[in-house]
Amino acid sequence: MKRRPLLVAAALVGAACWALGTTPALAAAIVTQQNITTPVGPIPIDSDSCHPGATGTLTGTDTARSVTVQVGDQFHLSLTDSGPGRIDWTDGSYSIISSTDHIAFNAGTGTVVFADSHVDTADNYSPTGVLESSGRFKAVEHLTVTNGVITRVAFDFNFIQGTFC
Repeated sequence: MKRRPLLVAAALVGAACWALGTTPALAAAIVTQQNITTPVGPIPIDSDSCHPGATGTLTGTDTARSVTVQVGDQFHLSLTDSGPGRIDWTDGSYSIISSTDHIAFNAGTGTVVFADSHVDTADNYSPTGVLESSGRFKAVEHLTVTNGVITRVAFDFNFIQGTFC
């Protein structure tokens, strides 16, 4: 059972080296994994078009899971940042929300390539617990920076499903 983490680490290092397009013969790979969970809130929320005249209080949890691989002057990061939450509105209604980002970037001498796949969801409930609206927003973007200059920006996918109120 102890070999499995070593195999996973070896696979991640191999994949990162392949993706970066360079494998220095004598460079040692440095692999770091992190899981960080943080409570969120309470955060005051202003009135919005779904809850006119009401203010809210957001509470939730944020969890970031990352793997970084560094080989020589090449660096790769994979990160999933997600968090469920709840907004309690002063009119008695509430919203169950979530947000997830899958982020990856490769950095080498002079160039950074960044990608983000993002999803937000919100379900709005009446004070009696009846679902009033449900919405989902999805987006995918890529960004390339070379020597401090943005050389490419692409919004590959933006999609709204349902309604947020």
